[in-house]
Amino acid sequence: ERLIDWELGYRVKGNRFDWTANAYYMQYQNQLILTGQINDVGAYTRQNVTDSYRLGLEIDGKWQINTSWSWAANLAISRNKIKDYTNFVDNFDNNTQVATTYRNTNIAFSPAVVAGSELGFKPFERAEIALLSKYVGRQFLDNTANAKAQLDAFLVNDLRLSYQLKTKAIKNIGMSLLINNLFNEYYKTNGFTFSAISGGELSRSNAFFPQATRNFLFSLNMKF
Repeated sequence: ERLIDWELGYRVKGNRFDWTANAYYMQYQNQLILTGQINDVGAYTRQNVTDSYRLGLEIDGKWQINTSWSWAANLAISRNKIKDYTNFVDNFDNNTQVATTYRNTNIAFSPAVVAGSELGFKPFERAEIALLSKYVGRQFLDNTANAKAQLDAFLVNDLRLSYQLKTKAIKNIGMSLLINNLFNEYYKTNGFTFSAISGGELSRSNAFFPQATRNFLFSLNMKF
């Protein structure tokens, strides 16, 4: 594949607040993209598309509100398109393939919006409580932008509790408890799809990879 990447960025840094913005236009020739299908050993299949692009804006910043509170956030908005795409569907009735051309269709597994947030609070020195939030917009399982083959948008929140301790024998003891998926959301982050014609009818099969509900992770780090 061949890529021409144009980017323009701007950065502002202050005493308590800093942010960065970056705009990009990525123009591809023969981009190697996922098709949304897997092969007979479970690996994702890919193919080249002649003309495609990714156009987007990325913004991230951090605000030290006061000595106890801080907030960091990021946002990525993008448009990911294939200008001309031909999709082939197997016809089991006569052992042929049916070709359909799509124009300005979405690239598979390319959400238009991704955002994150980290709100931190230090109740006292060496201790921190942080709420981590992540939003991912809907994604399509293949390159036809069909609503019947998509991953729904999701918002997931994690809670992190951490504490740093110093002793004479150990320079630093770091303890943290991470509560993943705090609100016990049911969501999917990946999957695949397959379409075929049989008995004169088009059928579609989707498979998804669900993520864990609420779970916990404790870590202990020691520095000598």
